[in-house]
Amino acid sequence: MSALLPIVIEPVRPEDLPAVLEIERASHVDPWRESFFVEELERPHALMLVAHHRTDRRRIVGYICVWLVADEVQIFNLAVDPALRRRGIGRRLLLAALQHACQRNARVALLEVRRSNYAAQQLYLSLGFRPCGVRPNYYDGLREPAVLMELEMDRIWRSRWFNGENAKGSEEGSC
Repeated sequence: MSALLPIVIEPVRPEDLPAVLEIERASHVDPWRESFFVEELERPHALMLVAHHRTDRRRIVGYICVWLVADEVQIFNLAVDPALRRRGIGRRLLLAALQHACQRNARVALLEVRRSNYAAQQLYLSLGFRPCGVRPNYYDGLREPAVLMELEMDRIWRSRWFNGENAKGSEEGSC
């Protein structure tokens, strides 16, 4: 992994959407339309975060979209500017969303990931997610299956990621 990029993570604002869409189109075979992001901004159970470059707040380098439903957080979309991958941005966005979720009493995180997206799967595994199923033909464009992954955010996991050595430099506080 390259050196960590100095970022600030905060909620998405409507004026962030053009940059988010640019990253979305560069990152996905079947990208979300702008209307999907607009709908997410209006959903009370949705959380969308962006990572801004610390020295240039107009430069968005990644984003995450999740839903908080009951005691679950469902991760729907996570992407980082392709030129800035492998610098910890995706990990920090995911941890920020998970921390927000556990502060609202979420206990489980769920996501689907393209079976061929090994880099993303490695990120999720490194954070404690485990494969728990397959959804055949989940992705329309390539008729590719998705690997369903689950994370139990128990006390030990929370302590490791939000209070322990992994929390240092993560820009998030305790849960």
